[in-house]
Amino acid sequence: MRITIIISLFAFSFSCYGQGNCSIYAEGSGERKACELSYQAIEQQQGSKESQLIFDEAISVGPTYAWAYYEKSVPYLKRGFLPEGLEILNKAVALEPLNYLTYRAYWYWQYRNYELCVQDLEQFYLVPKTYVETTPGGEKDMRIILGLAYAKIGDYDKAIQTIKDCISSYDTEDNVGLSDYHTLGVLYLKNEQYDKAIEAFEQQFTVYEHIADSYYFLGLAYNGKKEYKQARAQFGKALLVFNSDRGYSNPNAGFRVYESDILREIEKRKR
Repeated sequence: MRITIIISLFAFSFSCYGQGNCSIYAEGSGERKACELSYQAIEQQQGSKESQLIFDEAISVGPTYAWAYYEKSVPYLKRGFLPEGLEILNKAVALEPLNYLTYRAYWYWQYRNYELCVQDLEQFYLVPKTYVETTPGGEKDMRIILGLAYAKIGDYDKAIQTIKDCISSYDTEDNVGLSDYHTLGVLYLKNEQYDKAIEAFEQQFTVYEHIADSYYFLGLAYNGKKEYKQARAQFGKALLVFNSDRGYSNPNAGFRVYESDILREIEKRKR
């Protein structure tokens, strides 16, 4: 059931940025021509000179057609040319903010500009939504990203409340993301609320138990409570999951764990 939901979220995330049916625009209008040209552009390799030139033509004939700006910006952003990509994407946001604010926020998040990420997502969520907006890969609700961004700027109370509100908004537990409780647990841990962190990680294991980072952070929560035997056991589990074939890398986790982190904690407890 959960896999079906993830696939559906991915499809929805993709469709949010899609250009739709060109026939909705008047025959001969600039938007209609820009739409048709944009379809030609996406038949080319993404980021190629050919595709970019066609998008330039689309923008020239239909300067109010937002999707052309969005699609033209994507290869710049993916290849690390943030200023160039944002200069183009900003035009799509200006034309259709509700369609492109979350995408811009995602790239602010990727490039660690957490204040602007928060600014865009707060603006987006001021308007009541009837759908779930996800990261471009479909793996996380953008409200989870908002919560993580709050944490990155040091507002853990708001971060925790945002994640809790996100989780409680789902109709059933089946709709909760694969790592949502993991995120909640990490934020409780960072806020030194160790009992609540432990509770969140235990809940995470009922949803999905193959995230090595969850065991690592759970170990740190037990360590914070001075329950060292429990901490040691969790670090051992973290290493096993990290080296297993079933481990989940947890994209956009915000707080990443490396094997060296786990080994360091294990080594501490040998002394």
